[in-house]
Amino acid sequence: MNDTVPRSLTQEPGAGASDADLGIRIRFMRGQRKMTLDGLAEATGLTKSYLSKVERQQAVPSITTVLKVSQAFGVSVGDLLGETIKQDAICLVRNGEGTPFLKEGGGDFNYRAIASSRTQKAMQPFVIRPPKEFQSPASFTHAGEEYLFVLSGQIEIEFKDRVVRMDVGDSVYFDSMIPHRVRSLGQSVAEALVVVTNAD
Repeated sequence: MNDTVPRSLTQEPGAGASDADLGIRIRFMRGQRKMTLDGLAEATGLTKSYLSKVERQQAVPSITTVLKVSQAFGVSVGDLLGETIKQDAICLVRNGEGTPFLKEGGGDFNYRAIASSRTQKAMQPFVIRPPKEFQSPASFTHAGEEYLFVLSGQIEIEFKDRVVRMDVGDSVYFDSMIPHRVRSLGQSVAEALVVVTNAD
């Protein structure tokens, strides 16, 4: 069966996502799931070259292709086409909400996940309140990238080869495989927004 079919057979004018949007959505959703083109090809029974053409908007997918890809991703056809919005697709977190990982106080490093209800995400955002003393002699590393923005107080980040001191409004973006650890400076415990990307 030829999966490349005329546009008129796959989409009515003005309905759902465009072919270009669909290719972009497939690539995005595949990336969310850490799925390679080879993996998607195996899961759908379609060829890697054809799926690559769909993602690059060089081929118009058939209804059969859309069904197979949606099943491989575990989503509805409407989700894949962008016609429906999952409940957690827009994740609003009010001040004071979020999921605490450690209790505040007692000098412990504590942080709060502020988008925990969203199941599929490329970023992990937190609000952190680091203690005034480093909690471990060892620095931390993890895959991906990290962004830190100081919301209140003063923060010190110790990297392998340098120490960075930051005030309110300062930010830093770094490869999180670089060994690092964080503490508050000054009279009060600082607060910062941290966004960590998921590893590719």
